[in-house]
Amino acid sequence: MTEFYTFLTVHRPPPHTMASALAGALGVETRDVDVACTGDTDDRNWDAPVLCTYDSVTGDLALAWDVSVADAVAAPAEPEAALRLAGGLGTTVLYPAEEEPPSAYWAVGPDGTVARARVLEDDGDDGPPALSVDAVEAPMKQLPAARVEVLAEILREQHVRTPVTDAFAAATDPHRAAPAASPANRAREALLLWERLVRRIEAGWLPGGRYSAELYVDDLRTRDRLAELTEAAGAVREPLVRAVAELDEVFRRGTEDDTGALTGRLTGSGAAVADRGWWWRRRPAEPPWDR
Repeated sequence: MTEFYTFLTVHRPPPHTMASALAGALGVETRDVDVACTGDTDDRNWDAPVLCTYDSVTGDLALAWDVSVADAVAAPAEPEAALRLAGGLGTTVLYPAEEEPPSAYWAVGPDGTVARARVLEDDGDDGPPALSVDAVEAPMKQLPAARVEVLAEILREQHVRTPVTDAFAAATDPHRAAPAASPANRAREALLLWERLVRRIEAGWLPGGRYSAELYVDDLRTRDRLAELTEAAGAVREPLVRAVAELDEVFRRGTEDDTGALTGRLTGSGAAVADRGWWWRRRPAEPPWDR
């Protein structure tokens, strides 16, 4: 199967350097790599096993690469190819992440540092796209302007198993025909968010090992909403109570009572959290945002 790569680079190496670096990353001879700018169709070797077409971009990045690799080449997966390319060129290489947001990327530094990144495109005048690396999840020496933070939109897109929510949905709305504002649908949506947090805690904050304090507080507010929904759940109240109780037990096992010290600090409300649900008075054993 033909392999395709999409790369962005901080630096703008000349075409012959790009060809040499791609050859080293993919394990082929430099003569097997054809590199040209978009629109340059003259003298291209369209039969080359590796074809790279590049475009200029502006902002924090310099080049956008589109690379296709023929079946005959034992091409590495995109993350490994990016790692090799970054080391060979001495530049930071970005490639798209698997999550849905168009801004979601991985960044690979020449020193081997790998971090999630948020890339934004400025909708400006005609000309090369203006790309800014808004934030990264680990410091990148060649991206000094990027904020270092947990990327919430990526966390929301990551797949987390939710068997309790799935069972609740199967029992209360098996055909997903309930109106959006129905008790069954509203309960399912809140239950899904609560279970995503609970399963992350249970798995030691996998996938990724990271989470943000802001999202954690939002999840506790979702648990508040579940308490309210339970009171008005009508025909789905009994399965909802069972589902919430099961998830609450997992949450208790993965947290410890601190009388609300953590959540009081995160929300700026101090001891006032003591008057809220019991879940506000517990803390993860190892809050991932403190790592």
